[in-house]
Amino acid sequence: MPFGYWGQEFPDFPRMPLHLTGLALKHSNEPQIEMSPIPTTQTSCNYSCASALHGFRTSEMNFNIDLRLNKPDLEGVAHSTYPVILTSEDFEHWMLAADRRDSQPSVFFDDVSQKEGRVYTSTQDRCAKPAARSYTDRKTYIIACVSWRPLSATEPKEDAGNDDALGIVGDTDGDGDIDAEDLDGDDDGEAKGWSNADVADRCDVIGGVCGWPCDSGMPYSGVESCSNGVIDQAALDEILGKTGAATRYGNVSIHGCMDPTSDNCETSTERVANWKCHRCVVREMDERRRLRRRLQAALPGMALDGLGADDDDDDAGDDEGDDDEKEQIYTSLPRMMVKYSNPKAPDYEDLVSRPRVQLLAAHSLEGPWEKLYDPIDPESDFAPPTPKSMPAQKDIFSVSEDETRAMTLLSMNKLQLAPTSCFGKRGPMYVVACAVNQSTYDDGSQWKNSKGHRFQPGQKVMPPPFNDRCIAVAGRCGHACEPPGSGQQLRHCLPNGYINISALVGDIPIKYNRVTPVFAFV
Repeated sequence: MPFGYWGQEFPDFPRMPLHLTGLALKHSNEPQIEMSPIPTTQTSCNYSCASALHGFRTSEMNFNIDLRLNKPDLEGVAHSTYPVILTSEDFEHWMLAADRRDSQPSVFFDDVSQKEGRVYTSTQDRCAKPAARSYTDRKTYIIACVSWRPLSATEPKEDAGNDDALGIVGDTDGDGDIDAEDLDGDDDGEAKGWSNADVADRCDVIGGVCGWPCDSGMPYSGVESCSNGVIDQAALDEILGKTGAATRYGNVSIHGCMDPTSDNCETSTERVANWKCHRCVVREMDERRRLRRRLQAALPGMALDGLGADDDDDDAGDDEGDDDEKEQIYTSLPRMMVKYSNPKAPDYEDLVSRPRVQLLAAHSLEGPWEKLYDPIDPESDFAPPTPKSMPAQKDIFSVSEDETRAMTLLSMNKLQLAPTSCFGKRGPMYVVACAVNQSTYDDGSQWKNSKGHRFQPGQKVMPPPFNDRCIAVAGRCGHACEPPGSGQQLRHCLPNGYINISALVGDIPIKYNRVTPVFAFV
């Protein structure tokens, strides 16, 4: 029988070429896919899934599953893999319970192992501070300084807590308006910022970009130590004062966001010279809004309706206050996202659980380096800058700079599935996670009998071995939604709650049409 016709009595399920069926056979002592355990408490199980099927609840249930792909040998073999969940109550009869439609935050595993799949990210403020606007039309170097210590341990005390440090300054020249001279920052012309020695002392790992931003189209040939918009590794090492220091604890990259008004940063594929800058506005708040803001900082969570807020019942008062506001519009660098990959934590006494990142800019690799964003100051007379196309912020809350600059861990090899279909009745349960290769899944010849969605929740699935369909596979076992020790030990179930991998995979022998000859007499 041709290999492609095996299991034809079951609904369509993509099958890999015979030479790829050995991928899931290669396994170590660690599960190929780490899975959250089968829950043993009622509160962790969802019994409402049966309502859509029967019109009423039954003992059928499902539960959320966390998956983490742990198959380094798939690097370069599989670029995207989809999750599929299979369940059985007896290990003989299997059905499909969930697939990529139930997966978050993505529909596929973005990496194949934990080692390569851990990435920290931080999306920066929508607008750079006004005093940093000189970096929009001149040769500019921007570095991301990542530190595994709290900012209080790396930040000089005198850098924070005033309007000059924020880059949002008042009427410093006494002409009654907030104008270009005021937005330049210090009126004495003295340069403020970090020296290269400060960067080396305060940053554990750095990465950077360079060039003339704001869609200038300027060539990078005129920018020292700049290769296609990225600062050369040797230059970064020199800033930190040691060869290899810039990547000792990982790799950092900076990306421009396409839309500063969007809640999510969709990064541009363009280099710095083609990044698009945007117009931002800084507003001086009227007295009522200043009072409201300071009260919010002093009394977090307290209702302050009608006090400087844009409430419907107080429109007249707000309009009057708006007339007193002063605005200054300026060009800002694009919003940026920092990515920190292959992270390694130093051995610090005051090590934090999430690294902090600050963006610094300079016109020369010698510095001084100026921060592009600064803390919100509850005592300031000015609202934080916002893109001109966005409405003014109604409520402004004070958030510590240490919290604001903390990065978020993204496990690129991790997914969570929140199924809508039932797994089966509470009690003995086997749950298998199968990683399906995208190229196999997208092969239209594999879905000749499918209608609508390719996979159907509840469809029957051919029993193990699963390595003819899965490039990685693992399974959990136990008594679902029942207290531990409620039933007999399940076969193929290991003490750690995983299914013995040898029960899920096996050699796929080649079958032929050669049978014992049959002689016909006519």
